Amino acid sequence: AVELKLSEKQISKVPQKIKKDRNLDESSGKLLIKNVPFETTKKDLRNLFAAFGEIKHIRLPKKLAGTGNHRGFAFVEYSSVAEARKAFEATGDSTHLYGRRLVVEWAKEDATVAEMRAKTAEVFVPTETEKKKLEDVLK
Repeated sequence: AVELKLSEKQISKVPQKIKKDRNLDESSGKLLIKNVPFETTKKDLRNLFAAFGEIKHIRLPKKLAGTGNHRGFAFVEYSSVAEARKAFEATGDSTHLYGRRLVVEWAKEDATVAEMRAKTAEVFVPTETEKKKLEDVLK
């Protein structure tokens, strides 16, 4: 069973940078949940976040294949942006799960295949200057 406690702690003033980051992209129905306790399961997250609307998908990325441990964050995707906004506003800065305060942010929209290829090419495809340097070294 999931135990949920509402924190009585008052947050004095949230820095503008944090507020700005938390409101990254409200156009998607996907939330990023950070600081997820390692004993948390998808079922626990579903029980916690289903109260705010219909969940389309929950993803709890693993550390390594076969280890069984997740990486301490999760994605919760709702059927609509309105449901995601409701969950985002309700969970705020004071939702705790297994003794850890969850950090809820808007997830970035998934990149298209073309964008991912371009980003990969920037890292792995040498520029003209790098090609010339490589040719000079090999001479």
